[in-house]
Amino acid sequence: MDINHRLEKLKKLRACMRQARPQILQALEKDLGKSMEEAYLSEYLMAMEELDYAIHNLPKWTRPKKKPTPYHQFPSKGEIHFRPYGRVAIASPWNYPFLLAMAPTIGALGAGNRVVLKTSRKAPATSQVIHDLLGQVYSSQEVLVYGKDIQDRDRFLNEDMDFLFFTGSTKVGHKMAKLAGEKMIPCVLELGGKSPVIITEPKNLKIAARRILWGKTLNAGQTCVAPDYCLVKRDLLEPLKREMNQAIQDFYGPYPLESPYLASIVDQDHFDRLLNLAKEEGIYREEDASRENLKFRPQVFETTPQSPFMQEEIFGPFLPMLPVDSLEDCQKIIQDHKNPLALYLFSKDQKEVDYVLDEIPFGGGALNDTLVHLSTVTLPFGGVGQSGMGSYHGKYSFDTFSRKVSFLRKSEAMDPSLRYPPYKGFDPRKFFKK
Repeated sequence: MDINHRLEKLKKLRACMRQARPQILQALEKDLGKSMEEAYLSEYLMAMEELDYAIHNLPKWTRPKKKPTPYHQFPSKGEIHFRPYGRVAIASPWNYPFLLAMAPTIGALGAGNRVVLKTSRKAPATSQVIHDLLGQVYSSQEVLVYGKDIQDRDRFLNEDMDFLFFTGSTKVGHKMAKLAGEKMIPCVLELGGKSPVIITEPKNLKIAARRILWGKTLNAGQTCVAPDYCLVKRDLLEPLKREMNQAIQDFYGPYPLESPYLASIVDQDHFDRLLNLAKEEGIYREEDASRENLKFRPQVFETTPQSPFMQEEIFGPFLPMLPVDSLEDCQKIIQDHKNPLALYLFSKDQKEVDYVLDEIPFGGGALNDTLVHLSTVTLPFGGVGQSGMGSYHGKYSFDTFSRKVSFLRKSEAMDPSLRYPPYKGFDPRKFFKK
C-alpha cells in the first residue's frame, strides 16, 4: 500500500473505532470484568493514541533517510528506504485483548504490510469486536483475523508469513521463536517475567504505595509489566504495607470482591492456580476469594525468596514483599529471575538510579511509578533475554515492521582507473598503515 492509501485506511479505522467504542468497552467487561473506566484508559485510549500518533507521523517516517558516504565513493548519495516485509503474523494474548491486538496491527499496517492476526479465544467477545472492526476497513487479503474457532491456532501457524510478532508467555515464546527459525523469518517476542519494585527512599511513602498498588491491581494483576514483588528497605516494610492496605480500601472499598472496579481472573484454571498459591503461602481465607465472580481480594504480605509466589510470574492481585538492606541484595534476588520485562525504582538518589540502570538488565521501567512507561508512545516497549526480543510502539513499531533498504546513488561524472585491474598506479603498500 502506498502512503496515501495507508493513511486513508488508518483514518477510516480511527472513525470506526470511535463508533465502536461502546461495543469495545462492553466486550472487555464481558471477557475480563473490567470496569468501563479501566477498559477505556488501559485499552481503548492507548490503542487510539497509537493510531493518532501513526496517522500524524507516517508521512515523515516513510521518507527516505539521507546518509553520508565515504570519500572513496565520491560523488555519491546514500539513502535508506523503508519497505514492508510483506505478510506480518501477529499473535495477541487474552489479558489486554484489544490493545495488544490493535497496537502492533496498527504499526504493521502503517509500515505497509498485510496482516494475519490471531486474537485470543479466552476473550471471545473482544475477538468478535476486533474481527468486525477490522472487517469494516480492510479486505481479508489485507487483514485476516483468526481467533474465534478452536482450529484457528493451527490455521494461523500454517499461514504464509514474512514476519512473526508474538505477545504471551515465555514458554510459548520459545515455540514461536522455533517456528520463526524454521520459516527463516524475523520475529519479535513480547514475553513476561517477574518484574520487581525496589523501594529505598521514596519522597512520599503514601504516593509510592498507591502507585505500586494501582500497577498491581490493574486488570486484577493480569498485566505483563505488573509489579510482581517488592524489594523494600527493611525499616520501610511495615509502614509501606500499612499504606498499601489503606490504598486497597481507598480503591475498592471495605468489600473489594463486590467492587465493580476490581477486574476478574480470566478463567477457572487461573483462579485455581492462584488459590493454591495462597494456600501454600498460608494467607488464604475463604472470605478473600469469590469463585462465582472469579475474584480475589488484593493482598500484600511479607515473605521470603523461597515463597511459592516467588517461583513464577504471579499474574494475580497478590504482592509479596521482601525486606532488603542494600541494592546488592536486590540484585542477587533479581538474578534468580533474570531479565525482567519491567523494573520500578522508588528512590530520590541518582546514584541508586545509575546503579539499577548499569547493573540490572531489564526491558523497561520507571522511577517513582509503575506501568506508565508502557503507555508512553514515544518510548520503545520490549523485553530482554527471557522477557523478549525486539520492541514496538509509535515510531518503533514502524521501524520494527519495515525492512531497511540501503540504496547508493552513484554519479558517472568520475570513474578513476585505479578501481579496475591491472590497478595501474596503485600501490597498496601506501595504505598498509590503515
